[in-house]
Amino acid sequence: MVRISWFKSEAARYTLYGIIFGFSFPILATIIDIVNLDLKFSWQSAIFVQKNHPIHYIIDTAPFFLGLFAMFGGRNLDKLKQTNEQILKSSKFKQDFLANMSHEIRTPMVGVIGMIDLLFKNTTLNDLQKEYVSTIHQSSLNLLDILNQILDLSKIESGKFSLFPTNINFKKLIHQNMDLFSANSTSKEIKLISTYSEKLPENIIADSNRLTQIISNLIGNAIKFTQKGEIHIKTSILTKKDNELTIKVEIIDSGIGINKKDQQTLFTRFSQFNEASIIAGEGSGLGLTICKKLIDLMKGELGVESEIGQGSNFWFTFKANMITPSIIKENKIIPNTVFQKYNLHILLVEDSETSILVSEQILKYLGCTTDVAKTGKQALHMFKENQYDLILMDINLPGLNGIQTCNLIRNSHKNVPPIIALTSNALPGDGERYIAKGLDDYITKPFTTEILNIKLKNWFGNYNSYH
Repeated sequence: MVRISWFKSEAARYTLYGIIFGFSFPILATIIDIVNLDLKFSWQSAIFVQKNHPIHYIIDTAPFFLGLFAMFGGRNLDKLKQTNEQILKSSKFKQDFLANMSHEIRTPMVGVIGMIDLLFKNTTLNDLQKEYVSTIHQSSLNLLDILNQILDLSKIESGKFSLFPTNINFKKLIHQNMDLFSANSTSKEIKLISTYSEKLPENIIADSNRLTQIISNLIGNAIKFTQKGEIHIKTSILTKKDNELTIKVEIIDSGIGINKKDQQTLFTRFSQFNEASIIAGEGSGLGLTICKKLIDLMKGELGVESEIGQGSNFWFTFKANMITPSIIKENKIIPNTVFQKYNLHILLVEDSETSILVSEQILKYLGCTTDVAKTGKQALHMFKENQYDLILMDINLPGLNGIQTCNLIRNSHKNVPPIIALTSNALPGDGERYIAKGLDDYITKPFTTEILNIKLKNWFGNYNSYH
């Protein structure tokens, strides 16, 4: 067994090839000399050639040297192969770990975020209770934000992350991000100031969600490390070529500043740029890393200028496109979310009691009635054509999973309503994979009333007006 496994290795094979080649070469050279000297093919002729042509002594050592060279080369190939296998194994372990942790963390957070959401909307709270619930709500969102940051980083590094540019009012987007932090800045007596260059058009084509992620992260950091004073969000245009713009955004604070040593590691993974943040346990150290990777995707740069006690200027640039005035006029202002009553009858396929409770209450709030199936087999038994307007399908079901249940329902019936996946899996490509396997849409857990309202509106619009 040892001999067989040895010959299966790259080192053994290449050593054998080297020895064969090394022995073949001097034999071939000797035969050529015998032919050139017009000698008979015999041992005497071979000995004569060896004695009278000393170069063959060097050639005779070729098997040893070539075999030695091949052995070391083969060993290096073995090591390289083992290293590659370890990298692949480590990558798979990382993906499996992220998938498992995403599922395990998101599942209980369905109850936390969902119930807090319902507590705000369905109950009457006094001021003190609102303060307590707000703290819980913010803490749960912070935890979800850290999880999403890890998944975003995984998506970017796996090459499965794409930007989705749309027509946006960039000036309005900046003010919306400032509004998100108005309460925090007011409580710390920090004044938020915005300057938007007149040379820069208000409407551009860019990815609004990712710009919001970058700007909110930088403003949040500025507030975190500024005790008092002001934060200035300055927007300007660097270049304009044809229809392409290079835009610069600066977040300038009057905070504690950052020393030169910390500035060198600011944008590396898991780094935090001040000892105070580590002591306080604030942040995952992923925010700036993700910002840099997003800005790289936008063909821009991210940098910082800072001195201890003099504040900091975090700036970034990105590429965007201009849009014509005719397109601007067509853009409609999206009104605040309105929770309409949909009057839908929904089959909820879910095995978690917490998720069932949250989903039922949110659907009830949106004017829907619900039947619950806790397994795929039960869902197959309960489903009848023209009885349900929608199926919400958990993917990780005991026995038949959500995908298998979905396909069996479609194979058994002609009139099947939209089937939307409910999943705690949020790794790169998860949602697209579910849709490719037969589901119509997907919702990532934990979800709120707003998210489910948007999904129902996308599929049914003003359904209650004619249902």
